[in-house]
Amino acid sequence: MDSRAAVVASTWFAVAIIIAMYLYVGGITLTSNIVAGLLVFMAFIITFAVTFGLEGMRQESPQTKAKLQMNSELAEIKTAVSDLAKKVDAIQKELEE
Repeated sequence: MDSRAAVVASTWFAVAIIIAMYLYVGGITLTSNIVAGLLVFMAFIITFAVTFGLEGMRQESPQTKAKLQMNSELAEIKTAVSDLAKKVDAIQKELEE
């Protein structure tokens, strides 16, 4: 089970228990309905923040930017090395003739 799924599941489980106890103790009134609605709204926010938001934050982190920059630089180096290898092969062919 993914850690994000565990966080979301535990959030919803905790919200369900808190709402059930709040309604059991306080009864069903307008105030308890508002509190229950706010808790459900918070659970939705946590669900979408954990599912989508944190991944987006990881992509914008400095470490990820450094990795992306390093990957692009490595790709440039690989193309430069392959170009040099082609030139060396061409020079070897000319020397053999």
